[in-house]
Amino acid sequence: MIKTAVLLLFTAQLIACSSTKTTPLEETPSVEELFNHAAFEHQSTIEEHDIFSLPKQEQDKFLAYFKTALDKGTRPDKAVFNYLKKRLDQFTYDGATLTARESLEKNEGNCISLAILTQAYATLAKVETTFREVGTVPVFRKNNNTILISNHFRTKLLAPNSPSAANQFEIIRAGTVVDYFPAQDSFFIDTASYDDLIAKYYANKAVDSLLNENFNQSYSFLTSALNYSPNDAELINIAAILHRRKGLQNDALELFKFADKHHLTSQNLISNYLSLVKNQDNTELINHLENLLDSSASTPFDKIQLAQRAIKKGSYNKAIRELKEVIVETPYIPEPYFELARIYYTKGEMENTERLLALAIEKSSDPQKRSLFQAKHDAISKKKH
Repeated sequence: MIKTAVLLLFTAQLIACSSTKTTPLEETPSVEELFNHAAFEHQSTIEEHDIFSLPKQEQDKFLAYFKTALDKGTRPDKAVFNYLKKRLDQFTYDGATLTARESLEKNEGNCISLAILTQAYATLAKVETTFREVGTVPVFRKNNNTILISNHFRTKLLAPNSPSAANQFEIIRAGTVVDYFPAQDSFFIDTASYDDLIAKYYANKAVDSLLNENFNQSYSFLTSALNYSPNDAELINIAAILHRRKGLQNDALELFKFADKHHLTSQNLISNYLSLVKNQDNTELINHLENLLDSSASTPFDKIQLAQRAIKKGSYNKAIRELKEVIVETPYIPEPYFELARIYYTKGEMENTERLLALAIEKSSDPQKRSLFQAKHDAISKKKH
């Protein structure tokens, strides 16, 4: 599985690969005006060009392959895809967020790394690209106050415009989709742009630095990310958590208030905001944020979190309704079956528990998830016998 930078504040998470619709840029002041800049020391970060830079020898090798492929009649987007497929045959998919050059040198990287590498080749070939952000409901891996989850970019290498397209509206442009982590238990989150890709690179690096308590480096990567996506809710979320971790709770609260005021929110940001204010005597704000969490749930992940919150409150019927709704919408993801199994286990309904765990195993394409679900299933089976 890939790593997407996620940080947990108390019991809530931050996701660096989520997209949120924002108000128009001209209507929103810069969030950086609320940063406590004096508390951090700016450090140099990698430039945009260097993120996508390839060694001269590799450029020459690719361009020679690309020219030969075109001479044989291969469509440009397919030629880039074929080269990538061959080049990445022995690639190790891990959690590191790397530049194009680093990915080639180490023969490894996560989804953002590979989207960057794809873009590097596409730029050389003058092939246009678009992106989609795709999520999977994660198996949580806790590390102190940290959670790592799966989200990735799916790149589409666009085919050249057909002659007929010049005189008619083209609904879906032809092209080749590059999906490094195909999985049946995934769902569409949002479209993304080249600038979003750069922002995600810097955001992931910012969170990596934050996890290592290198707050100055995290601050520097974060400000770089905001140059490309100034109204991104998840970047504001990182900023608030960075200030909180630095001991600047009041600044963190102001950043959360800014996001709420300008409707630059996500489930993760609201969760973190709520965690920070729960000990305050502000019932009105707490109710507002809890209602916002419920009303803004849109992805299957959001709705599963909504069910998990209901479970914690003992509202099992509400949780069951939410989870069954997720199953109707996305019957191919395993987590709602697993969460339902947990509820029925609590209620002592072992037959339903075992049945739902079996479905979770069947629906999972991730070995790590399947192993977890299988272990739970086997434990239930042993108890029955």
